[in-house]
Amino acid sequence: MAIVPLQKVTFYGTLADRDRVVNGLQQLGCLHLVNLSGQDAAKPLEHAERNLVAEAIRYLEASPVQNSNQRNQYTEGLDCLGAAQLALANQKRRDELSDRHDKLGDDIEALTPWGEFRWPDLSETNGVRLWFYQISERELATLKKIDLPSQLIRTEAAQAYVVILSTDQPKVPWPSLSLPRRSLSDVQKEFAAVGEELEKVQWERAEFTRWLKLMRRDLNETDDLLSRLSATGWTLADQQLFVLQGWAPKLAVSAIQDYAKQNRLALLVQDPQPDELPPTLLKNPTLVAGAEGAVTFYITPPYRSWDPTWIMFLSFTIFFAMIVSDAAYGLIFLGGLLVGWRYLSGSQESRSLRNLMATMILATIGYGVLAGSYFGATPASLEWMQLKVEGQPFVNHKDAMMMLSLGIGAVHLALANVVTAWQQRGSNTSWVAIGWVLGILGGYFWGLFSEETNKASIWLAAVWGPAPASFQPQFAAVGQAAVAIGMSLVFLFSSSRPLVGGTPLDWVMRIVDGLLGLTKVSQAFGDILSYLRLFALGFASAQLAVTFNDMANSMQQIPGVGMLLALLVLILGHGVNIVLGIMGGVVHGLRLNCIEFFNWSLTEEGHPFRAFRKKAI
Repeated sequence: MAIVPLQKVTFYGTLADRDRVVNGLQQLGCLHLVNLSGQDAAKPLEHAERNLVAEAIRYLEASPVQNSNQRNQYTEGLDCLGAAQLALANQKRRDELSDRHDKLGDDIEALTPWGEFRWPDLSETNGVRLWFYQISERELATLKKIDLPSQLIRTEAAQAYVVILSTDQPKVPWPSLSLPRRSLSDVQKEFAAVGEELEKVQWERAEFTRWLKLMRRDLNETDDLLSRLSATGWTLADQQLFVLQGWAPKLAVSAIQDYAKQNRLALLVQDPQPDELPPTLLKNPTLVAGAEGAVTFYITPPYRSWDPTWIMFLSFTIFFAMIVSDAAYGLIFLGGLLVGWRYLSGSQESRSLRNLMATMILATIGYGVLAGSYFGATPASLEWMQLKVEGQPFVNHKDAMMMLSLGIGAVHLALANVVTAWQQRGSNTSWVAIGWVLGILGGYFWGLFSEETNKASIWLAAVWGPAPASFQPQFAAVGQAAVAIGMSLVFLFSSSRPLVGGTPLDWVMRIVDGLLGLTKVSQAFGDILSYLRLFALGFASAQLAVTFNDMANSMQQIPGVGMLLALLVLILGHGVNIVLGIMGGVVHGLRLNCIEFFNWSLTEEGHPFRAFRKKAI
């Protein structure tokens, strides 16, 4: 199991040493603290200055230009808070200038069609006002019928720009335009001035990024301080003693004992009690640890449950490959991964993610080779590696792909119930999980080998050649027997009511509980059918690739620009298909694991192990 065994450790010491002990445990960094005082753990201590510094760091990190000359100390008279205030003042000024710049740009766009003019004072025109209208050219005939002075300023793109002179709002069928009451040249001058000021502010922002290293350090130190204050508040204390409790990995207990001995602390180490729910700490090899995030983003397994990381790693990889279903797309992914390989090698978390991505990409290439799909086409020289069923590529054989997808779903859900049976071994409910294993696999075999559907012959003929006529009914009978035995186990063991020594009501309720347990047949059927999305999405991806290729071939026949148009269709079409493949592979690959699979194997949720450790280095 990849769930790390934990032990509960309780420290007892003098109150005068509490702060020193808390600081030392934070440096040790292997405890998940338990709140003994009852303070609200969901509201960590924070203060306004910490939030201000964090906001300034986010602003500077988002700067498109970074100052590579990182300082090791602040300028004299400046500290972390002062640097943060300067950065946030820059942000406020930049936002104001950006808004002003955008507004002036809109004013220029509104005034440009009307050219350079000055708004007259009403005293100069005896109260006559200028009214501006944008109408279509065909409406100019209507304008001539209006008994008011007017002037056509310009026509552009079948639009006419007209000024009407009137003391009051003209009664015309068009809405008047509201223009800025400034000349175009004045607005353009201010637009240029604001642009220059905005550029200065942006360079000032880039200059401020030289404080990022120091500000991150100080923010981490602040977070460490707040964490220690929170930990101190979680202890129990009287006038002389304090008690601090937490969960620690078994392998770290010896280091904790040495620390307690060095600091003259009393230490009690206990195994988790049946009524306790320790936090869950997952530990997997770097090869598969990248799938931990895919597990924990949806659910944290309970401490006494199991870690599905290995199964998530393998199944998610297979599902992604089946949905993308193209070797050339996989080679593009591989090229992108190689470009970012060094970047993804910086930390253990990024290396784990890199390994998951590499496995997914290699699986995509391998599955694409079997499918014979390279940008939706199959080169003649590579056709020998293509898997075919009844003379056609297996990914295009609907019956074969549907039965393969359903088979993967049946095995996946049966595996979930195998794990459940093992976790609940020794109890009657484990027989329910065994019953579902038999029922799911038996139902699939029954449908696969039944004479009515005759689906098994598709794969048998592709792998072994034609099967004997007597071969098929025997397997169908095995499937029927497995379903009967499995559903009997579900009916018999779905109830926790006493089997021996119970009352007549208990016997009646056992029957009711058994019938309710059998209602999950519809859920099992629906969950297995959900795996048909592997076939549907993979088939759609392959057909889209073929469609874009056909479109490109048609475009190529156009004289002159045909080759350019064909190339454009190929790039845009396959680009869209790649994006859809990635989205479908990730979303539906996670869905089949987190919804269908976990629903049969992880019915409860735990809480994650959060180490009390220093962030500042």
